[in-house]
Amino acid sequence: MLGARGTNGRLTTIGYYISDYGYGHATRSIALIRTLLLYSPRRYRLMICSGKTLPFIQASLAEYSAEYSPERIEFRGCSSDLGYVLGGGSGSVELDQERFRLGYEQYMAAFSAEVRREADFIMSEQLDMVISDISPIPIAAAAIAGVKSVGISNFTWHTAYGAFLQQEQLAPLHQAYEQLDYFIPLAGSDLGERKWTTGSGPETGFYCRTPQAAEVQRIVRELNPDGSKTIVYFALGMGIETEALDSLSLWKDHSCVFIVSENMQIYGPNIVRIPQGYTESQNYAAAADLIISKPGWGVVGEAVTLGKPLIVLVRTSMTEDRNTIQALQGKHPHMLVTWQALRELNVQQSFPQLAMEGWSRGVSIAMNERRKYQIVQWIEHVANETNAIRTSV
Repeated sequence: MLGARGTNGRLTTIGYYISDYGYGHATRSIALIRTLLLYSPRRYRLMICSGKTLPFIQASLAEYSAEYSPERIEFRGCSSDLGYVLGGGSGSVELDQERFRLGYEQYMAAFSAEVRREADFIMSEQLDMVISDISPIPIAAAAIAGVKSVGISNFTWHTAYGAFLQQEQLAPLHQAYEQLDYFIPLAGSDLGERKWTTGSGPETGFYCRTPQAAEVQRIVRELNPDGSKTIVYFALGMGIETEALDSLSLWKDHSCVFIVSENMQIYGPNIVRIPQGYTESQNYAAAADLIISKPGWGVVGEAVTLGKPLIVLVRTSMTEDRNTIQALQGKHPHMLVTWQALRELNVQQSFPQLAMEGWSRGVSIAMNERRKYQIVQWIEHVANETNAIRTSV
């Protein structure tokens, strides 16, 4: 039953590992952790492990840490994923294959030692299960430690790197992911990801962190008080050079208000930055009329869930991107653009095409919560199985 403790009242200790490549893995993991704590607030001790995104995750869960005490939710820095290495030049959205291969060699040189280090941590902290989105290191470590592992993702790095590396180079990733006990596939995974384990949950579709209605209304009043503007959430991430951003003609369209991240180096009277330290960017996505983004799962999930038309910057080399875009076909209004087309984009010409009648205005808040709850039920299932094994020993 949801909310029940483990056997003999003992808390189930979960190591929750989150990739620190970009913020998409972090935001979707935060959404699930909040749901887990909402429905099972007294069952778990969480050890949340990540790298560069750990301060963001910690800030996002601060109120939960205060409520459940520091001993119940702990944060730990660790090595995570290489991710992608993007190339230089205008746009910087495609993989730099030479620099990526060099980075991968260095990543693999340390791989075994990192797996051993995490295995030691799992055993010393007596973790009962490991969840990974979607680093292979804790999965391999969990197998060494004899602990159940759950992968939650729309892809694995083994599949993501398949177009850039030889099979023998991918072997350590293949071996790690094969040791998964459970895999919970997210939207788009059925279009290219292999079935790593028989213990797979059903694909749950896109979801996101729940927006706060009063805060969304405040943002709309602040950015568009008379309702005459088109609010555009411009979410291309931090890997775009300033010179490339300056070349976009859309900033000159003063019928629009553009929301950008705090670190994006672009300025103008119609450009609004998300405030420094503001963790709940889904509120700004909910306030927007249109979203422009790379096909990252986190922002696409917000667009689909919140009913926001999408203009998607295409990256031709990345399998993950193609699968996410394919998951939108016939289900959500979107337009694909190249970097050159984005430079010349006229928002007011494009927006009406994306706002045609007949499209759903997004997933309901209730459905968004149901999708997250469905994943939490699978986590509960694994926790119950783990408890049963523990008591039989």
